[in-house]
Amino acid sequence: MIRGIYETHLQVSQLERSIQFYESLGLVIDSISHRRKIAFFVFNKHTEHETMLGLWQVSVGETVNKRHIAFNVSLDHIRAAKEWLAARGIETKSVFGKDGSKPIVHANDPAAAIYFDDPDGNELEFYARIPGEPKVVDSTKFLSEWNGDQSS
Repeated sequence: MIRGIYETHLQVSQLERSIQFYESLGLVIDSISHRRKIAFFVFNKHTEHETMLGLWQVSVGETVNKRHIAFNVSLDHIRAAKEWLAARGIETKSVFGKDGSKPIVHANDPAAAIYFDDPDGNELEFYARIPGEPKVVDSTKFLSEWNGDQSS
């Protein structure tokens, strides 16, 4: 029945700041309502894989309920993600006992990932599937450790 997620939404404290941040990631605004303080980004528009990300500004004094979103990227892009994000002033973060200096591997998929936060602390992830079978590991590995490839 379910083929994917059509839309998801994040709360933000300052809509314009968040629009600038998400545009720095390469997302393009589809629509915006300044009156309602809502902005929408659409991926794969007019396809069966169309997906929407909505940003909703909370009222002054209201707490932002933080969420997590993983963006699907290519394996080549995940290898360059740390530098790509740094060029935009975005720091990667430590996860699962690893320092965020390089992509890590979710061994049960397998998939490579790198994590960072938006200006309100919503946790964002770049996520890329890795060819091959899942593995059982004792601890989280960097992508460079996954197949013994030190260039990743």
